[in-house]
Amino acid sequence: MKIIFIINRYKYRKLAFNNFLKSKILNGYRLIVLSGPLLSWLGYLIYKLNLSNKFKFISCDGWPFLSNEKNSINIWFGGTILKIPENYKNYKNNYVTASTLFTKTSNIIQFYPFNIKKRNDLQNPKIVIALSCKIVNDPLVLKIWIKNKERILKDLSLLDNQKFWESIEINDLNFEKKQFIYSCIKSLVRIELLKIIKENFNDQCMFIGDDLKKYFADAYRSDFHYGYLKKLYDGNICLDFLAKDGDQILYPRSVEILENGGTLFQIETNNSEKLFEHHKDNLTFNSPADMIKKLESLISKKELNVFNNFFIKKFNMSNYNQDTLKNILI
Repeated sequence: MKIIFIINRYKYRKLAFNNFLKSKILNGYRLIVLSGPLLSWLGYLIYKLNLSNKFKFISCDGWPFLSNEKNSINIWFGGTILKIPENYKNYKNNYVTASTLFTKTSNIIQFYPFNIKKRNDLQNPKIVIALSCKIVNDPLVLKIWIKNKERILKDLSLLDNQKFWESIEINDLNFEKKQFIYSCIKSLVRIELLKIIKENFNDQCMFIGDDLKKYFADAYRSDFHYGYLKKLYDGNICLDFLAKDGDQILYPRSVEILENGGTLFQIETNNSEKLFEHHKDNLTFNSPADMIKKLESLISKKELNVFNNFFIKKFNMSNYNQDTLKNILI
């Protein structure tokens, strides 16, 4: 049996793995988590001693950085290849959790929901949205947004369409600036959609995030206490605008929603059908009008547990996470 040591200096990074770390044993792999200032040093020592070829190592966000490409990988959570420091970029064992048209890479790591909870059957489910959303004041971004706002909102998939970006005068910019524009436009879209939700549902919705307090006075501040968001997701309709740095449908927040009994309602992408299958039309949207219509339908439904049961069957007895480990740690 191979032993995988998961090393991260900052304990909060364990949250990004969601229930994956609770599995402990995945077929031929045993997971040992060494998290925090002291245990991460122990993990790094075991890595440096190189005691067995059955030992494999995963580091989070570059501390410690693991340079041995044969027995280790470095995962950079919450970002694209732009998050990797320049002095580490040439290592082939770097993996990220997001990518876009401007930051394409084959080294994307994908974790899947595990041990999904049976949802609470709430009488009056709320629309729950927890996210970060930066204030955008870049002149070029605002110019692009004003010119293309109506077009984007009619078809949200445009943001991940190569032809759309080719039609905008940014071809001479480097990919870092293009990615910056991409993420800023996504922030502007988020705020616009949130305003529409607030206008249509008001008391039926709940916004969580320090950034959102700048736009919505009744939004709740971020709360990083363990279990806070898990309780809010359970039994409610959880709106997801995809990762701010990419178009991945399964990333830490959306996985957390599913694992904790939330009904995931998400912007549609080319990969949506792989996740939602025959429920795609109910649980994805591609415009504000589509979003409002489907939210009204979800709120009125008394059988949201149908979606929960679907994901329990899809993931709880699956080998998706084992396959991820096999692909990156041979």
